[in-house]
Amino acid sequence: MSDISRVTQNSAAMLMVSDMDSDLSGLTLLQEQAASGKALNQPSDNPTGTSEVMSMNTQIGRYQQYATNAGDGLSRLQTASGALNSVTEALNQVQTDVLSGANASASDSSDRQALSADVLSIKQEILGYAGSTYNDKPVFSGTYGTSPYPQGSASGISDPTSASYDPATAYAYAGSTTPISRVVAPGQSVNASITGNQVFGSGTSSVFALLDTISQDLSSGNTSALSGSDLTQLQSAMNTVTQAAGNTGSLSAAITQNQTNATDTVSSLQVQVGNITDANEDQVATSLDLAEASYQAALETTAKIIQPSLAQFLS
Repeated sequence: MSDISRVTQNSAAMLMVSDMDSDLSGLTLLQEQAASGKALNQPSDNPTGTSEVMSMNTQIGRYQQYATNAGDGLSRLQTASGALNSVTEALNQVQTDVLSGANASASDSSDRQALSADVLSIKQEILGYAGSTYNDKPVFSGTYGTSPYPQGSASGISDPTSASYDPATAYAYAGSTTPISRVVAPGQSVNASITGNQVFGSGTSSVFALLDTISQDLSSGNTSALSGSDLTQLQSAMNTVTQAAGNTGSLSAAITQNQTNATDTVSSLQVQVGNITDANEDQVATSLDLAEASYQAALETTAKIIQPSLAQFLS
């Protein structure tokens, strides 16, 4: 009988210890959740949830990159838009000079020379706007990293009064005809730039060559050209710049929406991840109190029941 009693008592003790181990594991898990604020601290806590979180974190990284791409494209377009607005103001001043020169009398030579010099100065300003950069990269050169009109500031070939004047070379567009694009959504790429040849032209057909012609006509007093072909071409160039500015606005609005969509998707995914990984603090606190009380009671009960006597130990 003693053997049977010993086995029965030992079995009961082992069962109690096993139950206590299980309770301790649960208590430890709740303590980790209370300390970290997370319901998912290691993969074994929730294998299925861990897999879902990993998948969603991958998506979060992807959409964060989309938002970053959109932000980069938007900044490029805003830089271009600011430059185009400045070009519009500059060409408006040229138009004022043209109208003044066209209406000037033959005796107003000094005034016409001043207007001629002003137009050349404005040309240099516009060349500067055409070379505007974002993060040290020209915004009007498309996918190329070179200045769109590198020869424009060279002496001689860009000076209409010089014997070496060569507008075909001085104002040759050196950028790419392919605009910069940015991936802003799955399978969706958008233009994030306008190329210089679309806005300023190239060579002898560029706005810069036109301004040289206007400067020369002002200097020589060619009022018929000023009021005729010069003014017509200038207004056409102004319309081109205005249209380009409108295009940058449309592209900016579209990219802004893409950026918002990507950011919203990131926020939504982060909420879903939180629903899996974050612990309910109130629920964890309540469960932890109950688990601690239950474990303490189990310890006390087990200590009272499992008390082998010396006679039982020796039998």
